[in-house]
Amino acid sequence: HLPVVQETALQFNGNKIYRAGALFTEMTCRLDDRINANNIQSYTENLGQIWGSACGLNRGIFTLVDYPGETFNCGKLPTDWGAPNGVADFFTPGRDMEKDLKSLGMYIGGVFNTTAGIGPATCSFNGVAHLWCGNSRYEPWRRTPWVSLLGNKPIRGVNIGGLFVLEPWINRGFTKWGDEIRDQSTYCRSPNMTAAAKQKDLQDHWDKFYTEEDFKMMASLGLNVARLPVGWWYFAAATNLDPSPYYTPSNNIMTDLGHPITRVIQWAAKYGVHIILDLHGAPGGQNGLDNSGIRSMDPVAERWGDGWFYGEQYRVQTVNILKTMTTYINMLSSNGISNILMLELMNEPWVFGDMSVVRDFYVEAISEVRKINSSLPILVCDAFRHEEWHWLLRRKGFSFENVYMDTHLYHAFNPSDVASDNLHDDMMKQITASNMACGYGSLLRYKTCSSLPTLTGEWSLAIDDCMGFLTGSTSSANQFQDFGQCKNLQSRNNAQWTQLVTDFAARQRTVFERELGWVFWTWKVDDVAIKDISAKYWSYKEAVKYGFFPKDLRTEQGLMKRCDHDVDLSTVVLPAPPP
Repeated sequence: HLPVVQETALQFNGNKIYRAGALFTEMTCRLDDRINANNIQSYTENLGQIWGSACGLNRGIFTLVDYPGETFNCGKLPTDWGAPNGVADFFTPGRDMEKDLKSLGMYIGGVFNTTAGIGPATCSFNGVAHLWCGNSRYEPWRRTPWVSLLGNKPIRGVNIGGLFVLEPWINRGFTKWGDEIRDQSTYCRSPNMTAAAKQKDLQDHWDKFYTEEDFKMMASLGLNVARLPVGWWYFAAATNLDPSPYYTPSNNIMTDLGHPITRVIQWAAKYGVHIILDLHGAPGGQNGLDNSGIRSMDPVAERWGDGWFYGEQYRVQTVNILKTMTTYINMLSSNGISNILMLELMNEPWVFGDMSVVRDFYVEAISEVRKINSSLPILVCDAFRHEEWHWLLRRKGFSFENVYMDTHLYHAFNPSDVASDNLHDDMMKQITASNMACGYGSLLRYKTCSSLPTLTGEWSLAIDDCMGFLTGSTSSANQFQDFGQCKNLQSRNNAQWTQLVTDFAARQRTVFERELGWVFWTWKVDDVAIKDISAKYWSYKEAVKYGFFPKDLRTEQGLMKRCDHDVDLSTVVLPAPPP
């Protein structure tokens, strides 16, 4: 059982407060502890990039708390720093390295404090600094109620994608996907099969797609968490709702321990894998994607998910489903199945929706869940939105404890991420993605400080959207755009690409493990999808075979240093650029 959190309020710098995140005035930017007088010379490249970028911020000026009434810039520093030529004098031969480190820390803090708008990138400084908002939010995984259950490690997990919410790209062989059958709801409505045949096929899928062996293998690889996406329809009958058009198992989920969902949770428990129970598909479809159970055919993507956002009945039903899910978790616990780590209230509300609606839903849902289980950790999804959660969660009344933020960080969907039509740009895209992965560390630190301790609940190794049906199986209302990104995939099957992708995987995990940790999307794909050349970037199980992940995360060495420097281009043989 998870220990009860005893604090009556969150703490920042020792002061009890009733809000989700720290105020900007409570944040500081600090030189990272790993940098010291003995190793500073190895960061000269990082420092050079700092001077090249930070010196131009704030009209090139900054102020220092210890020097009131004075203004400085990179060419004019305090005289007692002994740097008449400005920052160029720092860390040169013969200088006092300890004194220069202290001055560097003051400089970083000064530039940060002089910046008017604090945001995700304000304390990046090319990886040599981190945002500080008090001990309670520094490496927050160490202060969670479940840390001892995970062997005093961050969350290191995988998603159980495609088992209880069908996705065409994961479940390629399940049916003939296309415009007519494009998600679980249209499969269940399809007139091409009898109800009995559809029930049987789904039952076979629930029984066979995942087995106990999957969880045994997860544990052997050092994975300690599995995020289990489920649709609302599995809990509909117990909530006095009609699950149609969806088919559900014949077992009573609230009483029969042989129910497919309960069976999976028990397999995980047997091997010490803890479960994040995730409401992936909400009534009405919260995002219009196939992963919610309902794939929108609206040609205007901004309107996807509007049914849930502007249909009050769907939000009421979602809260009621979550109450049932909480009662289900209590039932599991009373039967000795106590490996539920968190309840996630809803996956990926549509990014273009009104986040104040989502915030109000979260407040109501948490309030109701806590009446049923007062100590259950709760996970809320940021909907791919970042800065506004600082303001949204300052709402009076958000005094909840033991609540955490889920963010999903992909490099595979935006045109700026995926576009490349030649071998040279493909490889440069991979290198850029690796450097960007480290840069996301400042975003995650900002989210943890300004809103809630943050888990990266979905991510992958893909740098394009070339996996078949990844953006949906439909020929219209599909966000895939051809920029030439898929025509050179075969060129990646060599040792250099393996090295680059392995580095990409490690860099992402490095920054994720400085917060709550990570859950990779997904553990595996089916026997048809696995033949896709891109499967190894989306299936953790397959990625291990290619050497992208270690065979045992528990024995891995040096992970937290992987973002100390950008990718070393001197070790990379780039293809010739196009003429």
